[in-house]
Amino acid sequence: MKRFLCAVVGALLVIAPTVARSQTTPSTIGAGPHGYDWEVGTTWSCTNSMPATPLGGPSTQTEQVSRGTSGAILSHITGNNFELYSYSLYEPATKKWTAPFVAADGSYGTESTMQSGKKIAWTGILVDKAGRTTQVRDTDVYAGSSFTDLGESLLGGTWKTEYKITCTKS
Repeated sequence: MKRFLCAVVGALLVIAPTVARSQTTPSTIGAGPHGYDWEVGTTWSCTNSMPATPLGGPSTQTEQVSRGTSGAILSHITGNNFELYSYSLYEPATKKWTAPFVAADGSYGTESTMQSGKKIAWTGILVDKAGRTTQVRDTDVYAGSSFTDLGESLLGGTWKTEYKITCTKS
């Protein structure tokens, strides 16, 4: 019996790390309070295929992701003449992620989502440096060690693509 228990414990010690690593699957991204834990401690190298628009920043960017003391996830994005901070919080009562953000140029806003999975849309508002408010939407598509963020703003009743950023783990 002892040999059997030792074999079971040994097998668990070999399998457990693999299970822990595989817990972030496309279906669990964004799900629950740990839905973005896989980003924490990671530096992302990003390219923006539409750098001419002010909302998306320059053509190359770096995103560093850490955890705040409250458990929220802090993203710091930098590039040439560009800096943005986002603080993602999970609200258990509503099962919603909310992400207020602020850019170095004085623009700010917030987005939120209740979605999880490989493709997640965040919606909210942006207040630009001139004080104008615009509805915004970011659609994130996750693929292993990379993701794409398609940023849009609602102008004249139509969603207009502002940027398309692809990030990979550095």
